[in-house]
Amino acid sequence: MDHGVMYLEDPVPPVTRDPSLPGHATPLTVVTIVSFSLATVFMAIRLYARQFLVGRLSFDDYVMGLAYACDAVMVGFTLNMLKYGMGKHIWNVPLTDLFPHFNLNNMLAAVFWCAATGFAKGSILLFYLRIFPAKSAHIAVWAAFAFTIAYSFASALVNIFACDPVKGSWDFEAAATAKCINREAFYFAQAGLGIATDVITVVIPLPWLKTLKLPTRQKFYVGIMLTMGAFVCIVSGIRLQSLKVLLSDRDLTRNTVLALMWCVLELNLSVIGGCIPTIKPLLKEFFPRLLGTSLGRSRTGDDIYLQSSRKTGRNADNGPSGVRSFHAGTHSATGRQSDTGSEEFIISKAYGSSTNDGVEEGKITRSYGIEVETTFVKDNNRHS
Repeated sequence: MDHGVMYLEDPVPPVTRDPSLPGHATPLTVVTIVSFSLATVFMAIRLYARQFLVGRLSFDDYVMGLAYACDAVMVGFTLNMLKYGMGKHIWNVPLTDLFPHFNLNNMLAAVFWCAATGFAKGSILLFYLRIFPAKSAHIAVWAAFAFTIAYSFASALVNIFACDPVKGSWDFEAAATAKCINREAFYFAQAGLGIATDVITVVIPLPWLKTLKLPTRQKFYVGIMLTMGAFVCIVSGIRLQSLKVLLSDRDLTRNTVLALMWCVLELNLSVIGGCIPTIKPLLKEFFPRLLGTSLGRSRTGDDIYLQSSRKTGRNADNGPSGVRSFHAGTHSATGRQSDTGSEEFIISKAYGSSTNDGVEEGKITRSYGIEVETTFVKDNNRHS
């Protein structure tokens, strides 16, 4: 006790207690604000592309939405801990800040982090279902998805019920007699499982990537996603090292900064990486040349330039016979049957309403897919 204020730890001589000293949490603050802002931008782009360009949201979009929501809550609890001594040495933090405020916020941040990382990895795995049609791929993906969600949910529950009574995690009086789990063993086990699922998420699509008949630029696009996943694995390993420091040193409030920083970075990189494949429709819409495509050129191999019938009133080949329509995932540009069935890899958007077979006379219909089918529709009502 110092001047009527209780502290959990005493400073080690020759260090003296000085509660007025500011905390050092700049790395955590910067990483949290920057990475979460980027995750927000990518999530907004994903939802816009899926809802307004593709026209529908899929299961993996909803799961990633849950990941982002849990991410936002986790970030809120993390930043709130700055008010209760995070970044300061523990001997400069009053006991009334540690219990219940710091410890309660810390526990809740851990719970939502577990949920968010599970949903983010799960969303990426669900995305694989849409680009790899092989039954063996689906079995592997569903098994990995079930394992990821189960261990993440279990980790969240362990964080909540780590002590008996439960409030022993944040209530000072209850903590004195509470029976708690071996947190060190739990945190390392959780970190190990997290690294394992990160590796699984990156490795699981590799055996089936050869089945995708992708142009070079799209292969590069997939490579970006997998590279991001590999980087998340590296961050997970670094986070494991920060946990070792956190658990071996009693300066909890000071060492939590780096541990949480790597947690926040890992989570937001997972959200960003999971959103990358879904933004291609937006790039095709506003930056077509960036991906080597444009409204004006067909990909049939005959180098025909199409003109927008909505503007010129003429058909693609300046004749009276109609327009060309493009569909994803049925045939290749050369007319070969696609064996991938991966219609959803680059998500489609048709302009204007279409008939049941996806063709509308008098308009150019464009969709975004790995494979394209060229259909010639005769318009008997149009005259050149």
